[in-house]
Amino acid sequence: MYSTWAPLQAILNTGPHYILEDQSIWTGPIEEFKIPCRISGPVKAEFDIFPQEDGLLIRGKITGQVTVPCSRCAEDAVHEIRHEFDSFEPLPADDEAEDAEPDPDIDEYFIRYSPQGTGLEVNLGALAWEEFAQTLPVHPLCTQNCAGLCPKCGKNLNNDACECEKEDYDPRMAKLRGLKINK
Repeated sequence: MYSTWAPLQAILNTGPHYILEDQSIWTGPIEEFKIPCRISGPVKAEFDIFPQEDGLLIRGKITGQVTVPCSRCAEDAVHEIRHEFDSFEPLPADDEAEDAEPDPDIDEYFIRYSPQGTGLEVNLGALAWEEFAQTLPVHPLCTQNCAGLCPKCGKNLNNDACECEKEDYDPRMAKLRGLKINK
């Protein structure tokens, strides 16, 4: 998984606005998790980080274009990404405090105290990837009226009609076709 740990102090000193355009933020995890998706237009994440009393408010957007297989015919379906988000990441407990207990709401993959002892760090790449993954369509379609594949012969019905015999009933109800009800 792609990680970009940035010291919180550096983020606040350089300004709260960040832009991530490195395509490996997206392509690395796509390959790692074997997601059937490819980047077909540059993907960019922009976000602003606002410190709060007990965490960080992250407000941003992701734009770009991906190509995924159509859920009906398996042909390429192009998906435009236009996603705006707000996320709150609570600060982890100070490890040096005597009564510090781990907080189950804190995901230390996003925000942590630096192992080098330089203070808090924010994983900008992981934040961007999490939001990107949520933008991927669950049931992508190549076109709104995609006819899909023939369930018998597998022919793409968007190109030509097949010669298979058409049945006028729902195949999911096939087991009930011979059911007789006595009155």
